[in-house]
Amino acid sequence: MSDSDVILAALMNRRSIRYGFDGRSVSRSTLERIVACGLAAPSSKNAQPWRFHIVTDRPTLDELADVVTGARDIDDYVPHDPGTGRPYAQYTSTVRNSAEVLRQVPATIWVENLGAFSSGRKTLLSVPNEALAGSLAGYAFELIGIGAAVENMWIAANALGVAAAFMGDVVIAESTIGGRLGFTGDLLGVLALGYSAAEPRPPMDVRAFAESTRALWHSDS
Repeated sequence: MSDSDVILAALMNRRSIRYGFDGRSVSRSTLERIVACGLAAPSSKNAQPWRFHIVTDRPTLDELADVVTGARDIDDYVPHDPGTGRPYAQYTSTVRNSAEVLRQVPATIWVENLGAFSSGRKTLLSVPNEALAGSLAGYAFELIGIGAAVENMWIAANALGVAAAFMGDVVIAESTIGGRLGFTGDLLGVLALGYSAAEPRPPMDVRAFAESTRALWHSDS
């Protein structure tokens, strides 16, 4: 298999693994390699809007899991329709599941957005309407860069034999978690890491996406 095939296979084999963790710890050297791949990600203007908080201490992980399950209205925590302010009916809360993952995995990377362009969500809520569009664009650029960093760490973890899942709904307890870990910016979620015996679904096949409506081709041919 060529180097390019190995890279493509790693991308197509990525899965969210949330169960089957066997209790083995992830070594410091392995975590350092994973985090380095996140720090190497591209970002708009090379702003590097991220900060990663690596937590491996078992009592702290259990404490954070308790904080998540102790948050208010966790069973109703789903994406909301911005037009109505009401939760989308087609989604169900996964907050309890995410907390359970925190209780099982030996390592986590909590993702903070330092708000290089937007100064964070609280600032966005207070800017005048005429400045909002540009501010939201800057926020989107931050998130695109952080998304690339998370994906880098995820693929790196898989390449090193470590299963992973990103959980955004832990943001329900942002205030307490941020205070516990020393955040100055926004909590975006956590990448949970561990060794798992779970059998992922078969690899995705490039051909399965040939007719996807999510990819529109604009070409002469």
